[in-house]
Amino acid sequence: MRRLSPIMMAAVAALIFGTVAHAQPAQAPAAAPPPLPDYGPNISLEQAMKAGNAALAEAKKLNVPEAIAVVNTDGRLVYLIKMDNVRSIADALAFHKARTAAMYKVPSKAYEDRVAGGGIGITALLLDDVIASAGGIPIISDGKIIGAIGVGGGPLSSIDAQVAQAGIDALK
Repeated sequence: MRRLSPIMMAAVAALIFGTVAHAQPAQAPAAAPPPLPDYGPNISLEQAMKAGNAALAEAKKLNVPEAIAVVNTDGRLVYLIKMDNVRSIADALAFHKARTAAMYKVPSKAYEDRVAGGGIGITALLLDDVIASAGGIPIISDGKIIGAIGVGGGPLSSIDAQVAQAGIDALK
């Protein structure tokens, strides 16, 4: 029987022990996100109309048919605009985007980003009433959520979000 040379034994040992996982240096934990805003009083009809009509003006400027929904803090419809020639599902999309933003206290785009990231982010699709598409934005007054606006029916969710932002900006 032939004996293994010291060089061969060193190579085998390197293969065996070289594949063992090495401890990684500890990373500092990620900073906690800022707390979500509290709910305030519900949006008034006057405020909802002002936001909705500003969003409508933006949609007209872009020549994009849209549906625009404004909801209160409970996700209940306060004001709805449905432009001529908008897709049949647009009002449902607008309402659910607004409801997502109001109920979960974040823009609906946050869920679009989570789903697009894959992995565990797709579990966002399991949440009730979540539309993982940009276009729903919480309406904040005096640091508190008073409702949300949702826009649906445009050719891209980024355009829906632009139209919704015009509604938000009108209340500032």
